[in-house]
Amino acid sequence: MLPMKAIRLQLGILLAADATTLAPPADANKMHLIMADFALSENLTAAGLTFATFDGSPAIACPLGAQPVAVDPTTLQQLITIKDPLGAYRWVTTGATNLPQAIYGAALTDLAGTTLLGVVKFDEPISLTAIGQQIDLGKVDLVINPQPIS
Repeated sequence: MLPMKAIRLQLGILLAADATTLAPPADANKMHLIMADFALSENLTAAGLTFATFDGSPAIACPLGAQPVAVDPTTLQQLITIKDPLGAYRWVTTGATNLPQAIYGAALTDLAGTTLLGVVKFDEPISLTAIGQQIDLGKVDLVINPQPIS
């Protein structure tokens, strides 16, 4: 039996409000920068990634609770937007420790940094070489493609 679109769309709605993954009521998820190249795969683990170590690189806590979810009318992709913290997902090099450093992407994990919930790989690594440089992720969306579930 082929589940209908209403069922597929409900998956994103439930996930965006799931207290055990994307919507913890306490113990916020965290956003990290990744400093070693990696192959993009849904089988990645947090242990398989190397998080950034420059001064100013600690993970940023995500806002608690349900995340907004909607459908992009152009692509028909369902988007779960990870809410921005105050100050956004923005890292600034505040010292010279571990510079230069190339940043290959970003990862969303649980509070402990052990469960990987999402990852993005940049088209090109971003090279940080001096104090005062920044990386700003902007809006962070988890994208659920509109493929029928079979």
